[in-house]
Amino acid sequence: MKDARIIELFWQRDETALTEVENKYANYCFAIAWKILMNREDSEECVNDTWLAAWNTILPKRPSILPSFLGRITRNFAIDTLRKKYG
Repeated sequence: MKDARIIELFWQRDETALTEVENKYANYCFAIAWKILMNREDSEECVNDTWLAAWNTILPKRPSILPSFLGRITRNFAIDTLRKKYG
């Protein structure tokens, strides 16, 4: 599914958007989290948190580049997790 359609599903508050975004970007987001955390469980949790954060924040923002939007969210969660763990 194209990114524009996924964003439209988010805007319609259609939960299929979560399934579609996970199918398309789970590996991408996991790779971002993994490079920061080097821990499978923490990386998976960051990815799951990314879907919820995208659901909650996509409405006022309407990103033009969906992978960048999701990657930034994932990276921020991973950095926060790292700070909580070792900070």
